[in-house]
Amino acid sequence: MSAQVAKVQKLVCLVLMLAAGMGMTASAQSSAALEVAINADSARATLEAIQNSALSHEEAMRIASLPGNLGALRKLQEFHIPSTSEDFANALYETAHREPVTKRTEKAVLLDLVQPKVAQLKQLLDDMQAHPESFQAAIQERIAKYSPPGAKMRLQGYVVAGGDGGGYAFGGTDFYLNLTMSDDLMLARSVTTHEMYHAVQGVFAADREVTFDGPDNPRRGACGQVEQLFANLYEEGTAVLVADPSLLPKSHSVVAARILADTEDGQKHLRTSATLLEMTVVSLQADKPLAYDDVYSVGFLGHGVLYNIGYAMARSIADAEGAEGITKFLKEPPYRFVLRYSELPSYGKDSDHLALGEHTLAAAKLIAGGCH
Repeated sequence: MSAQVAKVQKLVCLVLMLAAGMGMTASAQSSAALEVAINADSARATLEAIQNSALSHEEAMRIASLPGNLGALRKLQEFHIPSTSEDFANALYETAHREPVTKRTEKAVLLDLVQPKVAQLKQLLDDMQAHPESFQAAIQERIAKYSPPGAKMRLQGYVVAGGDGGGYAFGGTDFYLNLTMSDDLMLARSVTTHEMYHAVQGVFAADREVTFDGPDNPRRGACGQVEQLFANLYEEGTAVLVADPSLLPKSHSVVAARILADTEDGQKHLRTSATLLEMTVVSLQADKPLAYDDVYSVGFLGHGVLYNIGYAMARSIADAEGAEGITKFLKEPPYRFVLRYSELPSYGKDSDHLALGEHTLAAAKLIAGGCH
């Protein structure tokens, strides 16, 4: 590794102490420490390498094997694209040497989108460090608002510059910000908040787990699949709320404009989202149920139609019960999120508080009763 490359391999470590005396709400002040380390090695190394016409394949392979980039590859594999570290390294080497990237699993790393923005993205990394009041501190305060008082959490974040998706998490306590898509400070703040809240959800995943007594049978299998659907609905709906869509108009990113348009259009057409939720429940309870991965792809990937009803449900609960109303679901089974929404006084009263389908509610009640 050259001295120049070594110099730019920076670890951005943001220790966010959510405690009294930091100008937060009373709820945040009563919380213990939330420690968040955000490692930017993968992004910085990738951006520097793209500009290095003398890049060796050995160095490209080292960069491809950094923890953040391994996460980017894991996300591609979730999208059924079997890209490997070698594919990442080949794409990086070819991009640095201005050679065509032609193999599908190498093209999927999307370095063709990163290359024209290298200077912009390096500046964005610098801005994230240089403006803590509008990045770290703002994220800190927002996460604290929706976190349980007294909780001790250690989260690990990674910043990457390659692969698909603006940000992601995998159900644990790590999360990822992808500068390929999240390419300005305000959008990066929103996406980081969204994904960091997924990591907070990961801390309490065991508390939300639902188990069923008795032998396995198709009925119990269907209950488990529907509860997974409700878990994804809760996780994404509340993460959208915590990330705060009102930030997006302040971004100058084309990606932010698309996310904002999807969110606003989705709230205007909640019936479509609620209908898809109902159809999804029915498909999982069928005698020959659809595979959950196929159902998930339709509802949560791309334009994320099921994000819309999940966000509307979370927003309605927060409007009625404040941030505490959202925080409590970190430790409650996901079917309770569905049932609580249906119990609100505003439920079913207007187009912003649409009634859920009868199969959706019946499924939540069935799970609440132990799937008997």
